[in-house]
Amino acid sequence: MKAKENVSKILTIGVSALFIVACLLPGMIPLTPIPTVPAPTMEKNTDTLLKVLNGKDWVFLQALAEEQYTEADFAKPGVLTFTVNITDNKPTYFNYGWCTTTEEILKQNIEHITVKLFFNGEELGTDVVHSITFTRSDGLLCLDFGALMSDWPVGEYKLEAVATFDQKINDGLADYEAGDYIFEYNVIVKK
Repeated sequence: MKAKENVSKILTIGVSALFIVACLLPGMIPLTPIPTVPAPTMEKNTDTLLKVLNGKDWVFLQALAEEQYTEADFAKPGVLTFTVNITDNKPTYFNYGWCTTTEEILKQNIEHITVKLFFNGEELGTDVVHSITFTRSDGLLCLDFGALMSDWPVGEYKLEAVATFDQKINDGLADYEAGDYIFEYNVIVKK
C-alpha cells in the first residue's frame, strides 16, 4: 500500500517539476541568438576621441553603407537599414547627430530628443558614447552622440541608433514629427 502512495507522490512531484520547467523554458531560451563575436575597441577618453575626429584617419560608419537615402527619408520617423562592409583598420565613428540654425533652437530641440546607441542589442553606456557640440561649415550648430570603434574583429555585428522625438520639433529649417527615428547597421568585417 505504501509503495502505491510513494509512486503516486513521485509521479505528482515529477509532473509538477515538468510543468515548472515547461513554464520557465520559453523565457530561458533567447528568441534571437546572442552573438559570440568579440567587440571592437570603443574609445572611452573624450580627448582622444576629439583628437582622432579632428584628424583624417577615420570614417563615419554611415559613409561605408551601401544604401543611400534622401533627406526626405531621414526627415520622418521609421527605420532606415544600412549594410556596411569594413575591410581596413581605420577607426569607425558610429553616431547620431542633430543640427539646428541657432543655439537656442538646439537647446529646445534636445529637450525633446532621447538618443540611444546599441551594439549587438546592448545599449552603449556613457563611458563610450560621447556627446560633442560643434558648428558645421554651413553654420549649423550640432550636438552629436557617438562612439569611436577600432580594432574590429572579423565577424558580423548589428548596431542601432535610436532617436526618439517626444513631440513635433523644428530645427529652424523644417518640422520633424514625433516618433522613433531608427538607423540599423548590419556590419560585416572582413580583413
